[in-house]
Amino acid sequence: MFTIEARNKKGERIHNGGHPFAVKVTDPFNQPLVADVVDNSDGTYTVTYNPADPGDHIVEVTLNRTNVDKSPYKVKIDENQSLASPFQSYVDGPGLKPGNKSTDPAEFTIYAVLPNGKPKKSGGDMFDVTVEDPNGELMPVDIKDNGDGTYKVTYQPKDPGNYHVEVVERNPTNPLYYDHLKNTPVDVVIDPGTDAANSIAYGPGLEPGNLDTADQLHFTIEARDKLGKPIKQGGDNFQVDIQGPEGPIQAKVVDNKDGTYGVSYKPNGPGPHDIAVTLDDVPIKGSTFHVDIKPGAWARNTFIDHYSFVIQTRDKRDKDLHEGGQNVAVEIKGPRGVAQNKLTDNNDGTYTCVYTIKDKGEYKINVTVDGTSVKGSPFVQTVG
Repeated sequence: MFTIEARNKKGERIHNGGHPFAVKVTDPFNQPLVADVVDNSDGTYTVTYNPADPGDHIVEVTLNRTNVDKSPYKVKIDENQSLASPFQSYVDGPGLKPGNKSTDPAEFTIYAVLPNGKPKKSGGDMFDVTVEDPNGELMPVDIKDNGDGTYKVTYQPKDPGNYHVEVVERNPTNPLYYDHLKNTPVDVVIDPGTDAANSIAYGPGLEPGNLDTADQLHFTIEARDKLGKPIKQGGDNFQVDIQGPEGPIQAKVVDNKDGTYGVSYKPNGPGPHDIAVTLDDVPIKGSTFHVDIKPGAWARNTFIDHYSFVIQTRDKRDKDLHEGGQNVAVEIKGPRGVAQNKLTDNNDGTYTCVYTIKDKGEYKINVTVDGTSVKGSPFVQTVG
């Protein structure tokens, strides 16, 4: 504010108003500022103008297009020492740097600094943030005043691409005037983010036919973006929860650093296994997977239950017979007496003998034709 005092040619004050004084104010960028002139009706005029920027302002006061005494005036406007300086304040944080994904919120911090270069310890500054998406559309931005001279800024990218971030401090008396903080604008490249609903899992560990005797079963998680395209880098926190017939099963997830994740698990018994794969508590495509594990043969419990051998009948000229009906018999004696056997006439000159022995010891096997032992009979089988 300043005052114009009307005087006559003799330099004497005039005590009535009504004089057509005009005031023109130009800022450091040679742009005009509005000046309000109030006639106090006593020969004085109160002038008010609102500087928006620090620097030299030119104030020209005229009466009937003639400059008053000492006009124009050069007025140096300093920064408000109690407010943050846009020329000293700055921004920093992960939301302004490479590595952000379109599926995650991007965050950074505004640090308010006073004109003397010292950090400001209180809030209340008029910082404003605009974020343009790759199509030039403005994004919603949340600014939280922490009350300690810092401001948390959060925006949620929609799609991968280049985002233009501008941070300004507005003039408190005229918010239409502002200055950019010293290290903005910033262009941020947002990478495609992993979309749980489009990510997939595949591999033998999710397919039918698995046995509970397998040491480890394996499958792969493939991260994909919202367009269904594979992600080419790792870092996603996929969670695998497996419930088997005997309770929960621990799964091992290995980040292959190429957008795929190897999963291994050991079944805890035959029966249904429910495998849930999630990313940030959101199921991937096809989850929950239902895998029916079959019981597998276990060598230490498996044994030889039946034995068999084939008898080939021959005539006196040592030629194979090719029809059945001969008087062939088999007798097996073991540690506990006679062991049962089943003899089948194959009707082609051969006879199949099937028998079961479960006790340790020696078994004497005698094969006869018409009561006479055949060649090589009887013979002994030893069971350990």
